[in-house]
Amino acid sequence: MTPAERARLFAAPLALPCGAELPNRVLKSAMSEILGTRDHGVSPGLVRLYEVWAAGGTGTLVTGNVMVDRRALGEPGNVVLEDDRDAEAFARWAAAGRSAGGHVWVQLNHPGKQSPRFLSKQPVAPSAIPLGAGLERAFAAPRALEDGEVLDIIERFGRAAGLVKAAGFTGLQIHGAHGYLVSQFLSPHHNQRTDRWGGSPEKRRAFVLAVYEAVRGAVGPGFPVSIKLNSADFRQGGFTEEES
Repeated sequence: MTPAERARLFAAPLALPCGAELPNRVLKSAMSEILGTRDHGVSPGLVRLYEVWAAGGTGTLVTGNVMVDRRALGEPGNVVLEDDRDAEAFARWAAAGRSAGGHVWVQLNHPGKQSPRFLSKQPVAPSAIPLGAGLERAFAAPRALEDGEVLDIIERFGRAAGLVKAAGFTGLQIHGAHGYLVSQFLSPHHNQRTDRWGGSPEKRRAFVLAVYEAVRGAVGPGFPVSIKLNSADFRQGGFTEEES
């Protein structure tokens, strides 16, 4: 394939299995912008940033992680989406991302125990296992989620997904990588539960599958839903490339 042929391929539209079509094959992956307001809303700076990125011609823009619970933050500048209190600002953000004709997808996330100590004195996780050796000063020891709390988080993902679609975004991504909550549930090191949410590879996958079902139920069959996954835990006792 010649360089010119490769360029034409990148510029060609891409039809997704759900029926949506991307205008080209260039995608901006999620990056944590840390541009939320003091109360974790959408700032004018965030809207302007996506206007600039959209103008560059990228076919699909994926936002930085938007948290589904304001009690669980990964960083101080995270945007939170758990109700419609900031609906107008989210609509402006979506319009900015679509302003040049491309797609804009929201990445939804829950940090689990990967929430800094100055933001969470006792974060939650699948199991009460610290994040890692040498990180005790930065991250407090977590407590294990109760079954009802797991169900609440699943519902939060679904509710946030519905709000994403209502705001005018054209797709979403479930953040299942980088050590956050979905990734923690998938990991045999971080998830040592013995109930329906852990104990075997199939049960460790139950949380993310339930999150997907809640999200898909909220947005319908024709809305793009993606997931970001690690290829492996890259630590002893974690999940492997074969399992992922």
